[in-house]
Amino acid sequence: MELLHNIIQNPLLRQIHDRRRSELKKIFSDLEDCPHKHFLSLHKYLKGTPQRFYCKSSYSKYLKWLENVDLSQRNLLQEYCRNSMVEINQAFLHITEINQFDWHDQLDTSDNYELIRFIDQNIHPTYLRLVEAVFSPMLRIPAYFSRLNRGKGTEKLDVFNIVDEIKASFLDELTIAYRHVVRNGIAHGGIRFLDNSILYKDKQGNEEVLSDRAMVGACDNLIDICNAVVLAFSVFVIANQHLGYEIPNQLLIDELKEETKTPWWEIIGCTPSEYTALNQLIVHVRARTYDFFKVQVSVFQSGYLAEFFAPGYSRYFFSIRSKESWPGFTAFDGEKLRQLRQSGSTRLEDYQGVVMENLIFYVPRLKLPRFIHRIGTMYSFFRVHMPLITADFRKSLHLPTLEVREAKIHRNAWGVVLAGTVLIQDQSEDLSSDIRRVLRSIISKSLSHAREQTSRLDVVRYLPLGFARISVYCADHRRRQFSGLGKDLVCTVQVQRIRRIQAPDILGSTIEKRGRYRIAWNREWLEDIDGQPTG
Repeated sequence: MELLHNIIQNPLLRQIHDRRRSELKKIFSDLEDCPHKHFLSLHKYLKGTPQRFYCKSSYSKYLKWLENVDLSQRNLLQEYCRNSMVEINQAFLHITEINQFDWHDQLDTSDNYELIRFIDQNIHPTYLRLVEAVFSPMLRIPAYFSRLNRGKGTEKLDVFNIVDEIKASFLDELTIAYRHVVRNGIAHGGIRFLDNSILYKDKQGNEEVLSDRAMVGACDNLIDICNAVVLAFSVFVIANQHLGYEIPNQLLIDELKEETKTPWWEIIGCTPSEYTALNQLIVHVRARTYDFFKVQVSVFQSGYLAEFFAPGYSRYFFSIRSKESWPGFTAFDGEKLRQLRQSGSTRLEDYQGVVMENLIFYVPRLKLPRFIHRIGTMYSFFRVHMPLITADFRKSLHLPTLEVREAKIHRNAWGVVLAGTVLIQDQSEDLSSDIRRVLRSIISKSLSHAREQTSRLDVVRYLPLGFARISVYCADHRRRQFSGLGKDLVCTVQVQRIRRIQAPDILGSTIEKRGRYRIAWNREWLEDIDGQPTG
């Protein structure tokens, strides 16, 4: 019984998973009384990009609306969700795929032409896909009940009517990122690029002009609102599953990915299919190990949880791809897994025969001694747990956590000039004192980050620091949005060794010198905290 439990619970990451569940319960209070613990997939909304940028107010309002309808019209809400589950599940799938794009944090556009190309090839298709596949189906739910409560017909709820309905409710904030003319212009080819701006025109001749940057911002805002709505729906159905709410399949697949993920094993997707008249689920895996035993354990855990999270398939086929081995595969008998799960069997011996033909095909390209694999396991354990140990140690010393969001260096005379952005987290009520305690870390971590991004063949990587100015923020944003964020910018920290460099401080800032460090406290942040930095 204990062996089966250890395999399923993933002993390498058990403590990390428990900690993440605690974090989720702390932030999303609705999960506090959740009767199960299968909500690890929501952790991406705390650390993932762009998921962590979700609109907090939109999340709160949508969740509040779901809870209110559940109290008054639970049966109708459950019926609607069941009837629309295919559409809702597709919305989850689309937002998951959109969130995987690599441009959410920063745009590598060197000039206006590159920006225009990027908008045409990425922003426009993403905006239209969000509106049609995520925004519309998720907001159709409150629009439907709004019409139902007003005694109006619920047919013809297209995106225009959905937005019109939502604008008249307390959920109107959810519609601010939607631009009807822009949507129609993209959908019907009514786009014309101007000088640093874009003109959108619909079939009725209505026009709207947005700057290049404004269009990128509009897409960012829509992504954040869609993530907020999907998160609110996820929290609601997970917390209330015991009341009869159905969880979208894509959310269950995401949970399968999260609970089985290890440094050497990652499920990247699942595809329903048929095999000799049997319905099967193909699970696509990326493995990164020469150790067959690790694959064997991860395969069994994944097969068990695949049937748990995605029941109803006769066969679960695992397609394993790895640079360290030849293409591998294995298959599980879905009927046997279902029977064992329903019987409550906890003995590992009972699961003999669930792997079809007892075959797990995984042939490493290189055969290593067993002790090498054990050293690799210990190294993986160290890599996974060391950040937690470091975080706990810093917390015991009451030190804030620093995250370098961006750092760049270039050469000037004999040294390098460093510019960067640092996010300060886990701060105390006295943020200014926290910053003073970590001035050295702010500079050193930023410099290390910038050097890591520089080629080993570039001499700039090895030059001493000549000048540094780091902007310190107390709230997280996309990297391209950090410039000029008002009260979220706490201060700049400067170190100057090359005297001829002249750089103006923040306008209206309060200057403080502490040894070789020059701190310029942002006036807007000071006004927000209503006073001067304590010292």
